[in-house]
Amino acid sequence: MNLSFRFARAFTVLVFFVLITGFAILYFAFERATMRSAILKLEDLNSYVARRLESDPSYDYLKFHHRQIQVKILPADSKNFKEKIIEEKYIWNKSIQSHMNRITVTTYPLIKQKRYAITSVRYITIIENNFLMSIIMVIAWIMVFLIILTIIVSILVSKKILEPFYHAIDEIKKFSLRDNRSMDLMKTETEEFQSLNRFLLKMTESSKKDYHLLEELSENTSHELQTPLASIKGKIELLMDSELSENQLITLSSMNDELDRLSSINQSLILLAKLEHFEKNDSQLINFSELLQERLLYFEDIFEIQNLTVTKDIQEEVYLNFDQNLATIVINNLINNSKRHNIENGKISVTLTENYLQISNTGNPPTVPTEELFQRFRRGNPNQNSIGIGLALVKKILEIYDTEIFYQFENNLHITRINFVK
Repeated sequence: MNLSFRFARAFTVLVFFVLITGFAILYFAFERATMRSAILKLEDLNSYVARRLESDPSYDYLKFHHRQIQVKILPADSKNFKEKIIEEKYIWNKSIQSHMNRITVTTYPLIKQKRYAITSVRYITIIENNFLMSIIMVIAWIMVFLIILTIIVSILVSKKILEPFYHAIDEIKKFSLRDNRSMDLMKTETEEFQSLNRFLLKMTESSKKDYHLLEELSENTSHELQTPLASIKGKIELLMDSELSENQLITLSSMNDELDRLSSINQSLILLAKLEHFEKNDSQLINFSELLQERLLYFEDIFEIQNLTVTKDIQEEVYLNFDQNLATIVINNLINNSKRHNIENGKISVTLTENYLQISNTGNPPTVPTEELFQRFRRGNPNQNSIGIGLALVKKILEIYDTEIFYQFENNLHITRINFVK
């Protein structure tokens, strides 16, 4: 649910409750105001009669308004009176077949030493259910119209107000540490969005600066290591050709193996750094079936030495949009993993279709969670002679092509599967 719709929903709910509450308040206020107006008119009528009686004691109001007013002279010793009495009573009027509210106001003025009881009456027709339902239906249609109008207006207004925010999100999506282009953020008068734009510009520029410094450091370090590693390796090989004891040769051989491992790690890290700048547009359509067959043929002698049985089910003429060198690295690393993490007299199965590549092999269960095997320097079996960077390199290459790789261990088989992007 996007932000504009959430604003629209909030405003709609607010308008709905405001209209419902307003209608209820209006209904009861109208009813109360009608009663109050009638009472005030009856009080004014009583006051008018009292003034006329004060100026003319013989004034007979009844002969003109006998339906609305009654005037009585109370006994001199009567004390059963108050300043004012207001009564409301609901009655049924047969003539109009409707309920009415009978309002009675009685006042007790003292005029010329005489206490009068002036009573005035008024009838107000009560709103019936049918009429009330008609009013409710009118209000309901008004509410529906206002709610629809509120939704439309709030969506349009919120989109206009939030336009700098959405533009900033688009710029964040397009942002790349390798791109020297600065973020093109929309100018806005909203203070919060101005603050967001300033933060994004500051953060991206700082990230690019740190990234380039780290990239330069890693590349320089990796390249500088290559020369001393090659020099040390050459000197060890010269020493191994000289007359040395068996223990010395074993030690030098172990040192040479460690140097090979260190050189392999260094080369892999250099390659990972270069992949950060690799452009997918440089790729071309390659015959993946042919390349896979070629690499399996290259490993045939090694499979025989390790007594590994290889089963192949490779579909012909499978073409992929892939860089040739990177595809070779992916295949080599996956095949290397399948032979390195295998058992004596084990099996390897290779399946290729237009939709996926799957390589499975027998082996011991991994000692770490399978989801961690694609991290750098994580090895499924610490006892294996592995640098733990092969799967991380494969995953990085496949990410360039928006392709996912999956690994699982079931039925004593290590299964690696790549689903190709259509």
